[in-house]
Amino acid sequence: MRQLLYDRYLSFFVLLLLVGLQGCASTNPLAAAETSEQRAYAAYGTFVIFQEKAVDLVGEESIPSDVRLRIIAAEDRAKPVADNLLDAYVEFLVVKAEFNAGNTSQDRLVVAANSLDDWVTRLAPMVNELIRTLQGAE
Repeated sequence: MRQLLYDRYLSFFVLLLLVGLQGCASTNPLAAAETSEQRAYAAYGTFVIFQEKAVDLVGEESIPSDVRLRIIAAEDRAKPVADNLLDAYVEFLVVKAEFNAGNTSQDRLVVAANSLDDWVTRLAPMVNELIRTLQGAE
C-alpha cells in the first residue's frame, strides 16, 4: 500500500515540478515557498532539473574530464539526500492524511513536518553546489 502511494505521489510530484518550475526559471522557487510541502517541492524539483542537466553535461566530450568528475561528485553527494527528502515527503503526506482523517495526533504531524524541513535544509546547499559546479562547466 505504502509503495503504491509512494509511486503515485512520485510520478505526480515529478510531473508537477517539471511543469511548475519551468515557469519559475527566473525566480528562486525555494525562497518563494511558504510551507513545508512547497519547500520540499522546490528543493526536490530543483535537484531533479539540475540532475538532468548534469547528466547532459557529463556526456559531453568537449568538457574536460576533471570538470565532469566534479559534476559527478556533486550529484553523488546530493542524490542520497534528495532521495531521503522524497521519502520524508511521502511520509509527511501519509501522516497528514491520517491527521486529516482523525487517525493520528498533531504532534506526529509536527514531527513529520520538522523531518521534511530538516531534509530540505540538508539538500539546499548541495543543490546550490551542484548548480555552481554546472555553471562552472558551461
